[in-house]
Amino acid sequence: MGGSRVRVRASAVRVREQFVLARYGKLARETFRKEASRELAQLLATPGDVWVDFDLFVEATGRVCSLFGDGTPTLARAVGAFGAEANMGPWRSLVHRLLSPKVILEVAGMLWSHHYDAGRLVTTARGDTEVSLKIQDFPRPHLMHCMSVEGWCERTLAFGRPKHVSVHQASCRARGDDCCELIGRWE
Repeated sequence: MGGSRVRVRASAVRVREQFVLARYGKLARETFRKEASRELAQLLATPGDVWVDFDLFVEATGRVCSLFGDGTPTLARAVGAFGAEANMGPWRSLVHRLLSPKVILEVAGMLWSHHYDAGRLVTTARGDTEVSLKIQDFPRPHLMHCMSVEGWCERTLAFGRPKHVSVHQASCRARGDDCCELIGRWE
């Protein structure tokens, strides 16, 4: 994987194991643990929300996709959506009642540095029902990460209770584009 060192919070990696348990059950979680590298297995067995290497995030997401999906990063989107649910916790009902989808993503962008020690998530309104999210200054783009963020974004937008939400990748550095940009729309 190489490149510039990026760290992510351990909770962002562990939520992948929580996804496996919630969606596929205890036996699947055991399979996930057995297939993990030594470093990932150690992280999953150790409590605490410390900073860990971004490679563990990529590995954990990739393992979910290869063990429980079709081997492509497609399932990473569902993992990201699950992460949005897990991150919201008890704040979810308050968010539902008070904040618009646009404001929810602006606040989420401000919390990027809580989860990653590099880059930032820049949110730009594009009218009343559309937003652009750009992952900027992130030295280690990876398709597993972009797909996870896409799913996270879609589920986060849905917290504001719009009738319909869609998110798509307008561009992705992991695919050779100049930047990683997601476009979210809602009604």
